[in-house]
Amino acid sequence: MAVNLTVYPHLSGSPTNTQVVKTGLDNDDVVSWNGVSRLILFSAIATGGSMGGIFVISSVTVIEPLQVRGNIYLVNLALANLLVTALVMPASCVAILASIPNDPAICNFQWQATVLCFLVSINSFMFMAVESFLGLGNTVNYELCCTKNRIVFVLTLIWTTSIGFVVAQEITGFGPSFCDPSAPVWMPYHAITGSFLVVLPVLIAVWYFTRSIFKLKNFKLQVEILEDPTAYVLTDEYLLKSNIVVFTLMLVMWMPCVIVATISTVRPVAQHLLDSSWWAALSNSCIYSYFYAATNRDFREAFNKLFYYCCCKSHVSFSRRQRPDSRRVKGDSIGLRVHIIPGLNIYAQRKETSKDNSRNYQSKCGKGISDL
Repeated sequence: MAVNLTVYPHLSGSPTNTQVVKTGLDNDDVVSWNGVSRLILFSAIATGGSMGGIFVISSVTVIEPLQVRGNIYLVNLALANLLVTALVMPASCVAILASIPNDPAICNFQWQATVLCFLVSINSFMFMAVESFLGLGNTVNYELCCTKNRIVFVLTLIWTTSIGFVVAQEITGFGPSFCDPSAPVWMPYHAITGSFLVVLPVLIAVWYFTRSIFKLKNFKLQVEILEDPTAYVLTDEYLLKSNIVVFTLMLVMWMPCVIVATISTVRPVAQHLLDSSWWAALSNSCIYSYFYAATNRDFREAFNKLFYYCCCKSHVSFSRRQRPDSRRVKGDSIGLRVHIIPGLNIYAQRKETSKDNSRNYQSKCGKGISDL
């Protein structure tokens, strides 16, 4: 028995024209060697990407220098990308195993999850850039603007807005959609939502990341002039640079998908362009975490220890090397909590900047920090 199905080849690697899928007694040859190779590839990519995202969350949770409240946006970014590596990629594997690699419902689910990941990631970077800039200024103002309650409210707002947009797209059936190029597009609606959910967050993130770089340089010059050994900033210089690198990577890998999706609303786009741009966007969720490990020593050491513990069950310990840093924190040891990872015999207490400490540091730094 043969049934004609419309093909959605974006994640399955199938040909772009309508094909015949065999079912019933002739189903033995449906999963060919080509399907097996795709299954292995998707499984490996999903595993590697999910492991990297989990390692990022674990690093922020248990590594002492990363335990600052602003890094909750980094955890939020990792959770957003786990939607792709833990849901979108495995959905393709399930579709191949079930011999329905071109199922429109699965494709639609993958597309909506991808859009949700993109929106949450963009807005997380926007607030991450703002928080980094505030961390280079007056510490009292930082405490007033970046309280725990406000950060929780911002995270709730990000997810509520992003999920609301995706649900609205699903209910109304509005495009653009790589699974259904014929989906209707209401230009005023998409122009407004796209401006507020995509364009504006990108511009704000670029603006504040750029200002943070110049402000950090001015701060370091002023510290050299003042020669104040107690001067510090809340923003980690190395993590700031890593965030900028990962943000740039995301823009580069997502830009083709956004451009193709925009063009598809006014004119047909070749199928291979749709497939390639979608794959490039999905690949960002699989490799971004390893860019953190490649550009930041705290993440790199954490990734190594977590990998050795998960794969080799090795019992190792190490102490953090001293390095010049604009952020002065008591206790320069880097550690993993014993009750979370018993194989790594390092224990570190979580340290946060309190309002009392902020006033003490502010009195030491004087106008050197207040005027930045």
